[in-house]
Amino acid sequence: MRLLIRVVVFVLVLLVGLVGIGFLLADKVHVERSAKILASPSTLYTVLNSFEKFDQWSPWADLDPHVKVERSGPASGVGARYTWHGNADVGAGSQEIIATTPDREIKIELDFEGFDQPSTTTLAIKPDGNGSLVTWSMDSELGSNPIHRYFGLMMDKYIGQDYEKGLSRLKVLAESLPPVSATPEAAPESAPAADPAAAPEASPTS
Repeated sequence: MRLLIRVVVFVLVLLVGLVGIGFLLADKVHVERSAKILASPSTLYTVLNSFEKFDQWSPWADLDPHVKVERSGPASGVGARYTWHGNADVGAGSQEIIATTPDREIKIELDFEGFDQPSTTTLAIKPDGNGSLVTWSMDSELGSNPIHRYFGLMMDKYIGQDYEKGLSRLKVLAESLPPVSATPEAAPESAPAADPAAAPEASPTS
């Protein structure tokens, strides 16, 4: 009986210790990978500023051949949205383009089912010799859940591998496409802020 009590106390102390350590871990995570692609910034921007070709270069596309995908909003640019629901390997969630800078950068809000906070992914494009350097990064807020913080310790390894695979597929796709002319200079585009005037009036209290 005493041995059983000691085991229970040990397990409880261990669990409390692990939870305590979890609260001390970083509450943010950044993952980043880059690749040189022999395609112009304009060609890459055209591919990345839309979800129309996403399944052709996504590193997760072949994990679930029966995944349900829905594209909505504009065909490209801010507001373009991609929602998926698949097996345990790909999960479920959505991503939406929230800001763009022509031929330079696309920002996407990524929302995984089961996580409290959305992540922000960025696809940055820079001219590099006869091609472009594409940097795919993700920034996530892990919140106060210690389990999520422990998971954050592994994200660079596992998400990083996926990003490397995706960039390799993007390279094959982009280098097979005809060149695209430079996008005319335009101000960066971002999702519009909510208009306070458009909010419904509160009904008077009686």
